[in-house]
Amino acid sequence: MKVAAITITYNRLELTKRTIDSFYSKTSVDYHLFIDNGSTDGTVEYLKDNFDYIPLGENYGITEAFCLGVSKIDGYDYILKLDNDVETITEDIIERMVWFLDRNQNYAISPVDLNLLPNFKPVTLRKFMKDGYKVEVSSHTGGAFQLARTDIVKRLCKDKRHFKKGDYMIGHWYRRNNILPAYLTDLQMKHIGLNKSTSDYIL
Repeated sequence: MKVAAITITYNRLELTKRTIDSFYSKTSVDYHLFIDNGSTDGTVEYLKDNFDYIPLGENYGITEAFCLGVSKIDGYDYILKLDNDVETITEDIIERMVWFLDRNQNYAISPVDLNLLPNFKPVTLRKFMKDGYKVEVSSHTGGAFQLARTDIVKRLCKDKRHFKKGDYMIGHWYRRNNILPAYLTDLQMKHIGLNKSTSDYIL
């Protein structure tokens, strides 16, 4: 199974570098596309030398940038939304998430965010063990580090009104479409930048 990651950038170059270094020291993907929302701090020059990227020239926000990236993804089984302010904690995290999704296709999954503020913690709807993992089905999952089937993500991007309203409404869309938003609580990351759920703010 092949995984493509999409990361949206807008300045914060040092956080982007920390995200990339942390991620690739612990795991990997088959393809990584960056969409830059008009950075002015050297981010574009850094991406140009190291990754496939699309420079938008100005800030269109998360939804438009991410869904543009999704429209460019073909031939990959899963899409990872990886924000540019995330520290990866668990070794081989992508391999482990893919292993779970290969067996449970109707999920959109995230690792636990060790820096999640209590006020932003999603409502836990169910807890159980599945295929050796502790699973928490929630009102919504961590949008900073989320993996789902490509066809699910493409469908989500066709209905941008849910995406624009943030993680909770994305979770509502998932459940309405028989997708379970869930945390695999054995897997961990740290959201080192925003430390909160994200609506469609301008970065």
